Amino acid sequence: MGTYASLGGIAVLAGGMVASFQPNLIWVSLVALIAGFLLAQYGNYNLRRYGRSPRPDEVVAESLKGFDDRYHLYAWSLPAPYVLLTPHGLYSFITRDQNGQITNNGSQWKTAFSLSRALLMFSQEGLGNPSQDSQERAAKLTEWIRAKLPESTVTAQPAIIFLDRARAGDEGREEVAAVGQAGVHQERRVSPARGAV
Repeated sequence: MGTYASLGGIAVLAGGMVASFQPNLIWVSLVALIAGFLLAQYGNYNLRRYGRSPRPDEVVAESLKGFDDRYHLYAWSLPAPYVLLTPHGLYSFITRDQNGQITNNGSQWKTAFSLSRALLMFSQEGLGNPSQDSQERAAKLTEWIRAKLPESTVTAQPAIIFLDRARAGDEGREEVAAVGQAGVHQERRVSPARGAV
């Protein structure tokens, strides 16, 4: 999908360039410029997320290597994208493919400005509010479990994994555990009250 969208965007941009040589088709050129740019960026975003290796699910699986067979990772097969079943509980986590320093103050997340981030602004997924996103996914998973097993008292704990090797900076209280890819093993023994894996 990402490859086709990127190639389609380039084709639309090329068509717009050809149309720009005809003065009466200048509006076609402008529409093609906008549509081609958006299509190419959409394709690039999907390539980064699903097409290019290592994909987020591959990074997560690699980061969790070393856990014994009591730990089970489910990727894209349950209502949450990534679910880790452990002897200590059930964890639902989301990934963010963000480069550079990330700071958190409660529910406010920010990334430091850099020229490379500005150039990749449309192709990189937005940071958004990962705390809220992970809590919503965990709640959705918990609700799904309760619908399937009404007697269950299991509650999914939310967590965030940043795929860049730099760990998220902490400028205050984190509402949800957030670790860098390299920090998964070091942080897995943090108390359940913090919601970490």
